[in-house]
Parts: sequence; C-alpha cells; structure tokens
Amino acid sequence: MISDHLDNKLSHQSIFQWMPTCALVIDAKGNIQEVNHQAIQFFKASTKEDFIFDKQNIKNMIIDFRRATELIELINRNKELINKEILLRRFDKTIASVDLNASVFPDNPNFILIQFTETYLQSQEILNELSEAFRHEAQRLKPYLNKPGKDLLEEIIVNNILDGITTNKATRPFQPVNIGDERMNQLIKLFPDLSKNELIHCGYLSLKMSTNNISKITGKTPNSLRVAFHRILQKTTVSSGKELIRILESINTET
Repeated sequence: MISDHLDNKLSHQSIFQWMPTCALVIDAKGNIQEVNHQAIQFFKASTKEDFIFDKQNIKNMIIDFRRATELIELINRNKELINKEILLRRFDKTIASVDLNASVFPDNPNFILIQFTETYLQSQEILNELSEAFRHEAQRLKPYLNKPGKDLLEEIIVNNILDGITTNKATRPFQPVNIGDERMNQLIKLFPDLSKNELIHCGYLSLKMSTNNISKITGKTPNSLRVAFHRILQKTTVSSGKELIRILESINTET
C-alpha cells in the first residue's frame, strides 16, 4: 500500500491508475513504490503487492544491472525528462523492449515517475535468435584460441550468458570494494604498463581476495579473470604468477 507521504505526491491517484500507458513510481534508489494497472498487466504480475511487498527494485527488472544503475543516477542528477530505449524483464522471465520516459517529481526529488510503452512486441523471439547466433559465431573462434581461451569460450557457451540475463536476479549482488588511491598509486609505480582495468584487478589481488570473490564483484567469470591475470603477468618482468601474487599481497599502504 502506498505510504501517506507518497500519497500526497500522487494527489490524483485515480488518474495515475488509469493512465493509458504503463507507469510506476520509484524512490531515488530504484525501489518500486507504486504501479498502475497497466504496469501490473505488462509485467505479468498478479497484483500490486508483487512489486511492493516483495520490495522489487527497478534495477533488477532492467537488463544489464550496470546500465540500470547508471540510468537511475542520470535521472536523479539531471532532474529533467529522460528518454531511453531499454530491455525489461517481466515476472515470467520474458523480455520486452520498451521506450521509457522518466523524471523526478518537481516538488519532491525523492520520487521518480516512469512511463513506458513496448516498442517491439517480438523482442523475446529476437533475443532468442540473437542467443543462437551468438553461440554459432562463438564456436567459430575455437580453433584460433589457446587453452585458457578455449576453456573460457566453453564456459560462456555452456552457461549460456544471454539466457542467464532473463533470470530475476541482479547481475552484481556484491558491493564494489574500495581499493584506495594510495594503493592504486603504488600499483601504477610498480606496473606502469598495465591498463586501468588491469591495475584494478591487481588491486583486488593485493587485498588477498580470491578469484571467486573478484568474479562476484566484477561480474566476470573465474576463467576470464585467470586469462586476464596471465596477460598481466606477460606485461611485467615478474618470473611467475606466484611471485606476482607475493608482490601484490606485500603492498602496504600504512604510513
């Protein structure tokens, strides 16, 4: 049930409920506060309580959790109408392409009104076709890859990443770890030839984090992280992976 505070912001409640387009209200963090009848039907939900009582967040319904987070930040920052074409997942795990319009309430920036219309009615079928095409094209790469690359390719195909995005789970459930500027500066001095992403990878390793934990934070597979580590090692003058790990874990930022 909508809170009394939000009720004041939606004084024309009946108008909101019977808008001709799907509409919902979220707070500044993306938590869904209110939905209209059209949105309930669109998302294949039973009642409004499927959104409210289960504490659904719009970020978990937008394909690509990172893009969803950036979208919420953009709306909060600009305080003006934002228009985006995005992919949404419904409760039955089907995918829909929608044209989304969103803006904060002018008299209360803690709430955002979102309206959207479906743009491609066959978007789920299109996604399935793309998934099959992806598998076919990925297999063509296999003869040209080394052993770590072949293992990574096999993991991608077996896990079926494109199908995996249709699950109602956030792709990044773990909060980012703060490596710290001083630690990053030390890494830059030690390994000036590494890219920003490679330095961040080394930063995680310097904090004695396991490959599995780094995978959960970054959203990358363990195999892809092992391949990345091998490339990092090749860019350094360190003789072995064990020696590189020893150097990274010995970094001390205490003064």
